[in-house]
Amino acid sequence: MPPVKVPATPVPAAKKSPVKPGVKQSTKKQKGSLRYKFGASVTLLLTLTIIFISVFALKGEEQALRQEMTQRGITIARNLAMNASKALVVRDILTLSTLVKDSMENHSVNYALIVDEKGIIAAHNDIAYAEKMYRRPPDVKEIGGSKMRISEPFQYKNTKNVDIGVTILLNNQVSIGEIHIGLSQTFIEKTIQEAIQQISYLALIFILIGIFVTVIMVSLIVRPIRALEKGAEIIGQGNLDFTINVKSKDEIGNLARTFNKMTSDLKTAQVKIIEKEKMEQELETARKIQAVLLPKENPKIEGFKIVSFYKSAKEVGGDYFDFLWVNKDKGNLAITVADVSGKGVPGSLVMVMTRSILRSQAQITDAALTLNKTNALLYKDIKRGMFVTMFYAIIDLANKRLNCANAGHNPLILGHPDGRVELFNPSGIALGLDSGDRFNAKIQSMDIDLKPGDVFIIYTDGVTEAMNTKEEEFTEERLAQVLGKYVHLDAQALSDTIINELMEFTAGAPQHDDITLVTVKVE
Repeated sequence: MPPVKVPATPVPAAKKSPVKPGVKQSTKKQKGSLRYKFGASVTLLLTLTIIFISVFALKGEEQALRQEMTQRGITIARNLAMNASKALVVRDILTLSTLVKDSMENHSVNYALIVDEKGIIAAHNDIAYAEKMYRRPPDVKEIGGSKMRISEPFQYKNTKNVDIGVTILLNNQVSIGEIHIGLSQTFIEKTIQEAIQQISYLALIFILIGIFVTVIMVSLIVRPIRALEKGAEIIGQGNLDFTINVKSKDEIGNLARTFNKMTSDLKTAQVKIIEKEKMEQELETARKIQAVLLPKENPKIEGFKIVSFYKSAKEVGGDYFDFLWVNKDKGNLAITVADVSGKGVPGSLVMVMTRSILRSQAQITDAALTLNKTNALLYKDIKRGMFVTMFYAIIDLANKRLNCANAGHNPLILGHPDGRVELFNPSGIALGLDSGDRFNAKIQSMDIDLKPGDVFIIYTDGVTEAMNTKEEEFTEERLAQVLGKYVHLDAQALSDTIINELMEFTAGAPQHDDITLVTVKVE
C-alpha cells in the first residue's frame, strides 16, 4: 500500500522562561545523573521496541487484509464470469445488468463491468459506460495469468482501487469476454488508520507504564547510591565514625559494606598514624635527653687511652655511659656503662635519675658500695617493673688497678698483649629490682691489676645481641675473639675495628638496640 500522508501537527513553541545560573547548573547536574541517563535509555529502548513491533504488526495486518480482500474480489469476479457466460452469448443485457448490480452489493466493490470479446462494455454499474469501448486506466500494471489479471492500486473516483479481471469462458473452453471488478482500498486504509490509532494509544500507555516502572526501578537503584555519595561526602569531611546504612544484599550493598570497612580501616590507620607521630615526638624528646646526658668528650689521662662509641637505634633505648672523678686528687676515675630497661621518654627519665644518684654517690672508692647506695635511692622512685643494669669500674690511675662491680650487666672483657682474653663478671643483680637486702647480698667488688698493653672493654647488649639477616647474634665469644685478635692496635683503631666487624656481621639487618662501647688501653 502506498504510504498514507498524515498532515503534520504543528507543535506549539515552548515558552521561554528566564534561566537562573543556579537552575541551569542544577539542570546540567540532573541530566548528567545516573537517574536521568538510565531513565532516558530505558524509555528510548522501550519506545523503539514498541514502534518496531507496531510497524511489524501493521505490515502484517495490511498484507493480510489485502490478501483477504483480493481473494474476495477474485471469488466475486469468478462467480460473475460463471453466471454471465450464457447471458453474454445471447446479449441478454437485463441479466448482465442484474448480475453487475448484485456484485455491487459488496461494500468493497467500487465498480463492476462485463466486457465482450470485442472490448465493448456490455454491462456496467454506471450505465453511462454501456456499449463503450473498455480501456484500462493509464499506468496500470497487469499481473497474473491469461485467465486472471490483478492490477496494482490506481486512482478511481478519488479512491484507490485494485482491478481484478477474469476471463469469461463458454463451456470452460472458449473466451467470450472479461469480468472486471474494482476493489476499493478505502476499507483497508481505514482499517489501517484505526489500527494505527489503537496501537498508538496502546503504545503510549505501555510507554507511560514503562516510564513509571523505570522511575521506580531507578529510584530503588539510585537511593543506595545517593546514600553512598552522601556518606562519602561526610567521611571526606573527616567524620570517620559515620556508617553508611545500606541493607540491600546486592552489589550496591556489598559496595556499602566494603566502604564501611574501608572507613573503619582508615580510622584505624589514622589512629596508628597519630600514635606513631606521638611516638616519634617522644623518641625525639628521649634522644635530646640522652644527648644531654652522655659525655661530650673522652677523658685524656696520662698512661691510659679512653675511647667511647655510641650509636642509637631507631627506637631510642636506655643506654648510658659516663666518666666520673671519684677522687681527682688521688687519681681515681670511674667508668660506668648502663642499660635502662624502658625505652623512649620513660627510659630517659630513669636514666636521668640513675645518672644523678650515681654522681651523688661517686665519692666512694669501692664499686660495690657505690652501687649499694645508688640502688637504695633509685628503688624509692623507679617505676615498678623497670630496672637498670650497670657495670661500674674505678681506675686507680697511679697503681693501675681496677676495682669493679656488676649490677646484672654484661661482663668486662680484658685483652692482654699476647692475645689472651679474660672475662670478669662479678655477681650482682640489676638496680631497682630490690629495696636493698637481696641486692646488697648479691653485689660483689672485684680488683683487677692492669699491665701496659692491656685493653679492657665495657659495652651494652646492643653489641653482643646484634643480629644478622640469619637472626644469629654477634655474642660475647665473637667480641672476645675480635679483641684478642686486634689487641695490639691503639685504642681508637681497636674500637673502630670492633665496630667495623660488628657492622659487617649485621650488614643488611636492622639495628634494634643502642650500641655502646667504651675501650680503655693501658699505655
